[in-house]
Amino acid sequence: MSEVVAWVIATIVTIPLLGWYIIYIFSAKMSKNKSKSIQRASDWTTVLFMIAVNFIIVELWAKSFLWVILAVFFFVALIFTFIHWRLAGDIHVGKLFKGIWRFNFLLFFMTYLFLSGFGLLLRILS
Repeated sequence: MSEVVAWVIATIVTIPLLGWYIIYIFSAKMSKNKSKSIQRASDWTTVLFMIAVNFIIVELWAKSFLWVILAVFFFVALIFTFIHWRLAGDIHVGKLFKGIWRFNFLLFFMTYLFLSGFGLLLRILS
């Protein structure tokens, strides 16, 4: 049984789109609200996309750039905090964190798609 659980977790981490879809389906069935389900799935799989981007980078270049991924995450947080402070004059932590988290989802989702395509093309041409 533990092997099955390990296989499911490994699959979801290495294929975060599958994890996103599973969370979306589960949330949509429970809440009956598709837009909230998309948001929940995106929020819950941000870390999966970050890990997947790291694994793809390791596979392509045989080096871990986890520190760069974390630096990008915190740089985005810094920029968002500064912009939020300049526009609102006051920092609303919940709203700020949600914006940071969702922007990072979009950033790492796009990076995941780009690196997946790049890796496929690289393997086809070599």
